[in-house]
Amino acid sequence: MKVSLGRQVTVNNFLSTLNLTLIAKRNLKKMKARAVEAIKEISTASSNKAAIHAYGREME
Repeated sequence: MKVSLGRQVTVNNFLSTLNLTLIAKRNLKKMKARAVEAIKEISTASSNKAAIHAYGREME
């Protein structure tokens, strides 16, 4: 699964619209890597929970 969180230009344009400080490219890459890992972790947990629930309903 590929997760897209937006390009640096898109993120910085959004931040400038809100009058917030722009994010350096290397910091944005670090944040993106952490976000992708968190998304993978949450999706895996959700899938496991759904599979356990489906299995439980199947065995009833």
